[in-house]
Amino acid sequence: MKNLITDIEGILVGCAEDHRFSTGVTVLSGPSPFSAAVDIRGGGAGTRETEILKLESSIGRVDAIVLSGGSAFGLDASSEVQKLLLEEGKGYKVKDHSIPLVSSAVIFDLIQSDNYWEKNVSIWRILANKAYKNLSDNFLLGSKGAGYGANTATVKGGQGSASSEVELSNGNKIKVGSLVINNAVGNPLLNDGPNFLSGHLEVNNEFGGLALSDQKYDGKIRAKRISNDFEQLNTVIGIIATDAPLNRMQLKRMSIMCHGSISRSIHPSHTPMDGDTIFAVTINKKISSETITSIKDLKDPSQIADNIASHITATISEKQQIFETVDVKKRLKAIIKIMENETSIIGVEKRIRGRVKTQMEKTQRAVSYTHLTLPTKRIV
Repeated sequence: MKNLITDIEGILVGCAEDHRFSTGVTVLSGPSPFSAAVDIRGGGAGTRETEILKLESSIGRVDAIVLSGGSAFGLDASSEVQKLLLEEGKGYKVKDHSIPLVSSAVIFDLIQSDNYWEKNVSIWRILANKAYKNLSDNFLLGSKGAGYGANTATVKGGQGSASSEVELSNGNKIKVGSLVINNAVGNPLLNDGPNFLSGHLEVNNEFGGLALSDQKYDGKIRAKRISNDFEQLNTVIGIIATDAPLNRMQLKRMSIMCHGSISRSIHPSHTPMDGDTIFAVTINKKISSETITSIKDLKDPSQIADNIASHITATISEKQQIFETVDVKKRLKAIIKIMENETSIIGVEKRIRGRVKTQMEKTQRAVSYTHLTLPTKRIV
């Protein structure tokens, strides 16, 4: 594992930044849409398409999530990602139409750029285009992507990511990963540092060895608000992902729990000028029933090919090659070949699971027989 959110299979991240404007964009997407939820704390959130992730919404899924600098201007980055997804045939299917669903959250980093952005408000669309085309399972941390112009009350902010694999009581393993842009009003350090408030959670020297400290909290609040610098608006935005089969209510609970982690890592947090926003996503490999129905209703072979290609399990390069193929017959043949390979893999997996189950049942019967016969022999 790379200790990145992309350790969750099916998640890709792309980043782009511009030093002239001290800002950047981070995009999270993948071959298939994500089931998602969101929880927002603080009084200064800047978001887009978060209503569709509420529990009362009928949709609850997204094709991508965008984290951006630029405050409200940065929300335009989502429009560029939406356009690129549409070109790939991705999105929520409504009859003959595809509507890519892109949720986003922004940080305020405009002060860092000496107002150069005022004549270049399209910069976030440009950066979103670059970030989407940079989608990969590997990306850089620190002053990268949406974290390029991020700051906290005491130290430089930025982009961070981590992951972990957990073994459950039933023996199953799940992965959890996070991607966070820290532009907090508060202080991530213990007093004046150098140790971090969350240092006790350090794994494999993540914080440069600045983990545990003998210091005690001195009671002072170190925050940008307190310094009477009311022009600086800040926030923490992020995404937590898992391959566990969670429903939307469970995803909502997970995003709520993550805010507790922010409170333990930054002091103060969730202030009136914060817009702390956490998305929670899970990889759902099953194609939804409405997607299957919409594909069944299609008559045009070209549309059928594009719709199936956007949902099958394949690499981005394989899908791109299909979309670039002009001949419809060749496109369909390529899709059938991928589906046949996937079907054969599923068949092998089923046979393996069947044999393992049979062997375990035999072993359990043998163990049960032994446990029953031994006491009987002793009695005799």
